[in-house]
Amino acid sequence: MTARLLGLFTALLVACRVGGTHAEPILAPAIGHVDVKAELPKEPPYVGEPILLRVRWSVRANVMLEQLIQPTMTNFDWQQFGIDASTNGMVDGFPTPIFERVLMITPLKAGALTIPPFVLHATIVTVHNERAEMDFSSRPLVVEVRSHEGVGNARARWLPAKSVKFADAWETPPGEIPFGEMARRTVTIEAAGTTADRLPPLPDIRAPGIIVFPGPVDRQTIVTDEGPIARAQYHWSVRPVSAEPASVPAIHIPWFDIGARRMQDASVSEREVAFQHAARKSRQPSTEASGMLSPWPLAAGAAGFAWTAALAYLIGSPKSGSFRWWGLFEPTPRAIRRLKVAASRDDARGFRRAVEELSRVDRDRWRKVSAADDVKRGLGLLDASLFAANAAAPPELAALAQTIARAWRGAADSQKLR
Repeated sequence: MTARLLGLFTALLVACRVGGTHAEPILAPAIGHVDVKAELPKEPPYVGEPILLRVRWSVRANVMLEQLIQPTMTNFDWQQFGIDASTNGMVDGFPTPIFERVLMITPLKAGALTIPPFVLHATIVTVHNERAEMDFSSRPLVVEVRSHEGVGNARARWLPAKSVKFADAWETPPGEIPFGEMARRTVTIEAAGTTADRLPPLPDIRAPGIIVFPGPVDRQTIVTDEGPIARAQYHWSVRPVSAEPASVPAIHIPWFDIGARRMQDASVSEREVAFQHAARKSRQPSTEASGMLSPWPLAAGAAGFAWTAALAYLIGSPKSGSFRWWGLFEPTPRAIRRLKVAASRDDARGFRRAVEELSRVDRDRWRKVSAADDVKRGLGLLDASLFAANAAAPPELAALAQTIARAWRGAADSQKLR
């Protein structure tokens, strides 16, 4: 009885299509359906807020071929999740295969936005073994969308999501960075209910006292039964400028909670970075001879000491002025010579590399040099010109090289006077 009734419906439909089109709107919905439903919040959604769109269709006939034609949605971004799913259900009292496609659409502007009809093009076989082509359309769907201006921070990226969480990982503990090396940092952000392209760009964590080299950003959208999860991994290489500890600023990402309908803040706390404590200088164990000490090394040492003291008196006497005699015997570090060469070439990056090399020559001494106000100020201007977002002009490199060399000699003097 059911097959006979279905054949009668199909024959009438084909006859109506051949004889005239005025009866098609009456019979076509009884055989095929296309329904579109949007899962909307209680309040009208904001621009950029993700909306799940469920498209369901069914044809109560022997279908040879079918194709769901998706309309052009100029006012929305969209993404399909998974493949079309099928179930068996009852349609108008008849067991019928039902198909469903899930899209996530994101409105691009405010106003009454229309989702045009989805069209199902199907080729069926009648009970008389004849082919018939039919189109079934959904009704247009209108979505009211609000502007998000005034809801969040106008300077931050608008991020609507179900939840947002951070994970902060350092390959090297930030407070124990080997001297002269960098620590690689990875911050992972996951936002449920949105796609990875909606996540913010690499945060700027540059600050005085640190050197930061940004790395690539890895983005991924994970499809789950409960919706998409956006994941982004941000990478940096971080190192302090000097032996003094410095702070990496906190990261704040404001986001809109689409469930609670209010702004939230996801953050990673400020971190202190520092080189690990300088390795304690290994003390050479005093070698004690098993027998009596020879008097000749003692005599030679006493003579050498007397000669050095006499020379110190002659060169370091008031007649010689304020000149410090031991500076004559200390070789100029190669890094200071490289500072001057880089300054003569106006090579700011080469100058910075020479500064790093000098900091490794004598860590305690460099700690005093870098603490001097004029050196600290000059290096701050240099780092700002190299690493700041709005790069400024570098300082006068020749003058800064002279300042560092003078502070280096002064630090040696203070060490000798102790």
